[in-house]
Amino acid sequence: MDSLVTTALVGLARQEKVDLNTGTPVDALLARLPDTEIERKFLLCAGARALYCQAGQQAPQASDLPEAADPERLRPCSPSAALMLSRLLAGEQAPLLPGALARLREYGLRLPPHLLPQALTITNKETRAALAPVLGERGRWLGRFNPSWRWVLDFLPEGENGLPPDAETIWQEGSTAQRTEILRRLRAVEPEKARAWLQKTWKQEKAEIRNAFLEALEVGLSPNDEPFLEMALDDRATSVRSRAASLLARLPDSALLQRMRQRAQQMIVRQEGKVVVEPPQQLEKDWLRDGIEEKPAQKISARAWWMLQVLSFIEPAFWEDYLGAQPAELFTLLANDPWEIQVMEGWSKAALSYHAANWIIPLWNWWHAHYQQAATEKVLTSYTYREQLLRQMPASVAERTLLKMLHAYDGQPNNDCWELLAEVPRPWSLEFARTYLKLLRGHCPVTKITAESFNPYADPWINDLPSLGLALPISCADEVAHLWELPDDQRWGIRYIRNQLNECIATIRMRKQIEEEII
Repeated sequence: MDSLVTTALVGLARQEKVDLNTGTPVDALLARLPDTEIERKFLLCAGARALYCQAGQQAPQASDLPEAADPERLRPCSPSAALMLSRLLAGEQAPLLPGALARLREYGLRLPPHLLPQALTITNKETRAALAPVLGERGRWLGRFNPSWRWVLDFLPEGENGLPPDAETIWQEGSTAQRTEILRRLRAVEPEKARAWLQKTWKQEKAEIRNAFLEALEVGLSPNDEPFLEMALDDRATSVRSRAASLLARLPDSALLQRMRQRAQQMIVRQEGKVVVEPPQQLEKDWLRDGIEEKPAQKISARAWWMLQVLSFIEPAFWEDYLGAQPAELFTLLANDPWEIQVMEGWSKAALSYHAANWIIPLWNWWHAHYQQAATEKVLTSYTYREQLLRQMPASVAERTLLKMLHAYDGQPNNDCWELLAEVPRPWSLEFARTYLKLLRGHCPVTKITAESFNPYADPWINDLPSLGLALPISCADEVAHLWELPDDQRWGIRYIRNQLNECIATIRMRKQIEEEII
């Protein structure tokens, strides 16, 4: 054992004479130290010896040079764009990074080499997906030399028809992510061949991999896939059965969808001008095969859970034909039924899944009117249907819907305008943006926000200012800068408002810079 280590383990106070010789040229240097505390001298000795040993090491020599990266096919972005992207990659204005990367890809640009180490250390899954197409050939090449950078190799470069020349080799030998991507690309050009590949290896794959491969079958899905998907309904894994069932439900004439319709007709009928609901008393075994889960995911009754799942499979247009009414009228016919909320949830799931445009607004109106009731009764599996429905509205419709809520804003603490406002497609239209700013000035005039009694922390209009930087059109930057003439003082409330406003303006300016620099 090293003598210095032994001395340290024994302890300086336990030794009459401490030998500080290292057997190296460092000893001559240490001999020139003035007499001082033995502890200090010992630490200086240990530090000097450590530096000596490090300085004497030689860097390992590579036996063979690695193969060079392929020639770059994308143009590098400009130096000014690179400087801006460096700030975004470092976390400044983080929400703007995905958009900047998408713009790089749109214009056929890549990150410059000096930003690659910074980009390759990103851990967020969504950001990695946006980064992969703009790392260039050198970025993929670097991924081979650092285990924490190998994620980039899971993202395949695009070749002819979206398939690389070695597609079949990747399918046989690649990682799960690579194989799934190859399957998805092949489905886009040769769906039958892709399904044949999958059938050959199906029984050898793990459940999570089978589930990932089924997700790839969404590309090019057709009735020709039904026999394979029906076979997948016999899988041992619940996740695989559920995925197969969801795909079969998208085939209008599939046997599974017909079975679901028959089950639904036994639960919901129209009688004497009303929609009458009677969920199943028990779960049939064949329902499990079709992807129906037995145990409720949330604290709702088992009967409601079984019915909810069946309804979520069925296209909303079926109910218009079967019950003979349009969505708004159906909701009226269902009113006051003991199972009303559960049926509405099932219909909402189906409308979102099928993108049933004529159901989206009536459903949103219903949930908006019954939101408090549903939240109080705690009988739902999700409380975000208004948000999900807003996302599927055309931007102009979503803006009109939120404007009604904003005009009716009453200042109550439980008002959820701003939670829903986040779902309106961004950037907003110029008309909607200017109306919002006008309402903002009306609810928060200078006389109000500069008053000693005003608490900006409790005001949603003030707290939402930073997010406006992501929503407002870039042309609104000057209007935001001149929202208020704030007094030049250091009161905490004024400082807080000024900081919120400056953050909003900085975001808008960064968005403008992204548009100007990445071209």
